Amino acid sequence: VLDEEQNIIHGLHAAGEVSGGVHGNNRLGGNSLLECTVFGTIVGKKIPVLNHNTSDDGGNGDKIEQEEEEESVDGERMVKFEELASHNEPDDCWVAIHDQVYDLTAFADEHPAGSGSIHVLAGTDGTEAFDAAHSIGILEDFDEDKIGVLVR
Repeated sequence: VLDEEQNIIHGLHAAGEVSGGVHGNNRLGGNSLLECTVFGTIVGKKIPVLNHNTSDDGGNGDKIEQEEEEESVDGERMVKFEELASHNEPDDCWVAIHDQVYDLTAFADEHPAGSGSIHVLAGTDGTEAFDAAHSIGILEDFDEDKIGVLVR
């Protein structure tokens, strides 16, 4: 975001219609809701916030390492946020959608909207972005890509 003199206002972020969207002054043109979701996600990743999914440091500044256990319930693998977050690259791209974790690495290049819209969600819960553009029924096509259930 820029001030009246075109200087960057550090720490202030905007996306979608408030910034004119990617359509400039034509704020109602195209996919404004989808653009808000996608660009909002990109901006959100750049905002420094406390990650609530980290281990407690015991008060002394040293992180406590937790053993990774592969758990399953009713035959489905349980995936912790920490594990999901570690699969956050284009060549290792896991995304949680409606509490199910999918390995979308191979599919990303086939995605009609382009691989970038999936890669930006790698290692995160992409439910909101998914819902903005898809119906939940399409997930049936990805059963073979399902890793497990996201543990909250």
